Amino acid sequence: MAAETGDTATTPDERDLESYVDDRLFDDSVGTLADHAARKAALGDARRYAVVFLLYERDEVPRSELASAVDDPTFDLTHHLGQLVDAGLVARTGAPEGADGRRTFYEITHLGRQEIEADYRNVTGHDPDE
Repeated sequence: MAAETGDTATTPDERDLESYVDDRLFDDSVGTLADHAARKAALGDARRYAVVFLLYERDEVPRSELASAVDDPTFDLTHHLGQLVDAGLVARTGAPEGADGRRTFYEITHLGRQEIEADYRNVTGHDPDE
């Protein structure tokens, strides 16, 4: 069932459908429909999603621990982390104070956190902080 917004001045038939969605849903607040679709596509692989979820729970994790957690030598972690970084869900960070500076660390971004929290609410029916 479509949401009733009361605004019928512009319909998708009058212009490009993607522009219509950009204006109605995103209005440049968190990017565009294309950005949103790229984030969803990046989360479309179960192991990539699991990596983002782990970062959600742990905030910052070294690449070596992510590799151990995935535990699949056929999974190209570098490639998949790159997709998550490109989608804006994960960021590479420097080593935290006291950690080995030669190690690469990853952390969840604000957008990644929003995606996981929305899923958490949709799946469990309550806020993650409850």
